[in-house]
Amino acid sequence: MTSHASPLSPSRNAIVMASAGTGKTWQLVTRLLRLLLEGAAPDAILAITFTRKAAMEMETRLLQRLYTLANASDEKLLQLLQEAGASVDEQTIQRARRLHEVLLRAARPLRTTTFHAFCQELLRRFPLEADIPPGFELLESHSEVAEAAWQALLNEVALAPEAPLAMQLEQLLELCGSLSSLRTALLGFLDHRGDWWAFIEDEEDGAAFAATRLREQLGVEPDGDPLHDLFDAALEMQLGEYVTLMARHPGVENERQLAQLSFARDAALPYGQRFDALQSALLTKEGTPRSRKPSKAQAKSMGGEIEEARFLELATLLCGRTLAVRQQLAALDSWRFNTLWYQIGSHLLALFQRIKQEQRLLDFTDLEWRSYRLLAHGENAHWVQYKLDQRIDHLLVDEFQDTNPTQWRMLLPLLQEMAAGESGRRRSVFLVGDAKQSIYRFRRAEPRLFPAAQAWLTSQMQAGTFPMHSSRRSSPAIMACVNQLFSLPHLNGVLHDFIPHTTHLEDLWGEVVVLPPPVPAQEAETPPSAAMRNPLLQPRAAQDDGGTLQEARQIAGEMRRLVAANTLIGSGSGSAIRPLHYGDIMLLLRNRTRVRLFEQALREAAIPFIGADRGTLLESMEVRDMIALLQTLLTPFDNLALATVLRSPLGGCSNDELLALAPDVRGSWW
Repeated sequence: MTSHASPLSPSRNAIVMASAGTGKTWQLVTRLLRLLLEGAAPDAILAITFTRKAAMEMETRLLQRLYTLANASDEKLLQLLQEAGASVDEQTIQRARRLHEVLLRAARPLRTTTFHAFCQELLRRFPLEADIPPGFELLESHSEVAEAAWQALLNEVALAPEAPLAMQLEQLLELCGSLSSLRTALLGFLDHRGDWWAFIEDEEDGAAFAATRLREQLGVEPDGDPLHDLFDAALEMQLGEYVTLMARHPGVENERQLAQLSFARDAALPYGQRFDALQSALLTKEGTPRSRKPSKAQAKSMGGEIEEARFLELATLLCGRTLAVRQQLAALDSWRFNTLWYQIGSHLLALFQRIKQEQRLLDFTDLEWRSYRLLAHGENAHWVQYKLDQRIDHLLVDEFQDTNPTQWRMLLPLLQEMAAGESGRRRSVFLVGDAKQSIYRFRRAEPRLFPAAQAWLTSQMQAGTFPMHSSRRSSPAIMACVNQLFSLPHLNGVLHDFIPHTTHLEDLWGEVVVLPPPVPAQEAETPPSAAMRNPLLQPRAAQDDGGTLQEARQIAGEMRRLVAANTLIGSGSGSAIRPLHYGDIMLLLRNRTRVRLFEQALREAAIPFIGADRGTLLESMEVRDMIALLQTLLTPFDNLALATVLRSPLGGCSNDELLALAPDVRGSWW
């Protein structure tokens, strides 16, 4: 019988919180299988995941499962259906036998797709409603269009140098310090256009709205002058008393500070110079208050402990006022910079969008935003929602932790239609994700959407939550490390409702080794004569950063130790257990910036590895010769390819023989 308490049951909405290695993909494919077994039409199912590779894997594994069901013996078929939690009645058995053929022959097949592919399909169906050019092309890389928009901005400023835009650009250039920094800042605005559109949505003047919001958040007054407010009569009295007390306790450092304070008290100097002098006297280079502590000598020279206490009190008071003004100035500078950035960035974005529109292009950000607007705010939003609602009965979303706010707001109207759908019509929602695996923050992924979606589905669609925290990959040692790590006081609560993890592989050996942190090497000063090297014999010394090379050598040494000790891997008994080889090890890094240092450490330790540059195989001479041979067989008139084959060990010809052949041949050498 079908279990209604299972997330695989098509009769209920489910949120599956699946940790890595717990069988998430199996759950997704089984849910699809159960939907088909219970009579759902293939085209009524929409499965969305984050990457094309994941979508293809889901579809492939579903077809493999259906093929296995179609060809299984009666006994094996019953076993497979029971493992999936499906009914084993005669109707289900007959449908299981036919499903593979039904899916292959379906005129409108089951859709396993990505968010972007779904948006592209939606916009191609409703281009006029979305106010986009029909037959648009997808722009996968926007760098060329961004460069064209940048050039258009410069041309516009050059043609109207007295216009407000030109003056704003000049002010921003002065704040950025160089044209290169200005260009980077403005092109960065384009990279965050999705966030910008969401922030200024439905505002007539987005730049002015954003500037006002920032001013309120920073608490600045654009017309105010913090320096004018600082140098008032009260400060003058405090500085006078402070200087008098400090002068009673002479010293080299105090004399220097007194000189700076004399500039700070000079009313004839501009406020900026006076404030710089005040900072130099009261603050360190790092912007922290200078250390002032009581001492017997200081108290004696100032006239007693009461005077010394007043001196320390004034130091604290003056440093506090200086730091407060320093923060106000920083906030004001930030507001002025960002206001210009908003104004020019939004203008650059308009040029960027215009160029794409003229070329009938949409990029991935356009797909998401246009689809969201079409479904949620367009004049025909309800009609489009109705049309989609008629086609989609079952929605599955994989890797939900990588969903961004625009994607969630795009899904929400569909979910609302499903929640308020026709009575008697079988509908379902199935979300899978894990907040610990959210790695696409640079694509606006927001893991906090997962608990928000969970709460909405629970209240609106009575969805059940099913945690999956029992790994099918990792050993108990790994799971114990994860549990201990996220149980630490400063990490407890970082994840939403963290549940301790377990594993199905209780007999699998494992080990967690915490290596000591690397200590950055002290660079020795090399005499100029010794620094000279022969570049043909001595390679350039690799510049280490923060002890990375030391860390890499530690890891390489640990690999050698594991292999040399014949560390056993596998589970069970007999041939399933064998010694560890280097090919069983995978080294994961946060990014590729320092890969070369780890590769250097592996080479030094004589450890074979496949590095980050997988394309070097095609650069080898042997492979080039074989490619030339294939080109010669395919295109015999390619004289260069044939000459390469003849000159290679495959032909064995010398240069002299090729030169002797060349003048006597007209046309093809073949």
